[in-house]
Amino acid sequence: MRITFLGTGGSMPSKDRGTSGVVIRRGRELLMFDCGEGTQRQMVKAGIGFQRPMRLFITHLHGDHVLGLPALLQSMSLLRREETLHVYGPEGLVRFVKAFSESLGGPVFPVIMYEITEPGVIHEEEGYRVEAVKAVHRTHSWSYGLLESPRP
Repeated sequence: MRITFLGTGGSMPSKDRGTSGVVIRRGRELLMFDCGEGTQRQMVKAGIGFQRPMRLFITHLHGDHVLGLPALLQSMSLLRREETLHVYGPEGLVRFVKAFSESLGGPVFPVIMYEITEPGVIHEEEGYRVEAVKAVHRTHSWSYGLLESPRP
């Protein structure tokens, strides 16, 4: 497992820090947590490809956590991504993605969105699971835990 911090700044990007974004590489798969402005540029700088299997977990719909998503989907489309992208997030996620897709054109690859309504396990694969826990914030928000299975 390899962790790359794409953005660690607050609600405003600065010359030294971007808005929220973290990628965890598990073999070929990418698990991304939040997608603030400039995420795709930071991915390029970090050498993280756009074609890999990916699951994206959005904590909440404030701009510093989600405004990189439209640009990321456009970049992936321009690169002719074919792999399905799975996006998890709070209620309103589907409406947000549909709104910018109508303006900018939707992705040319499959995107499956999951609006989280209850805490608990939201994704499970061999070797790990992702759990959502309600977070205290000004808007409907989730915190995520990545739990690896015990190894022999």
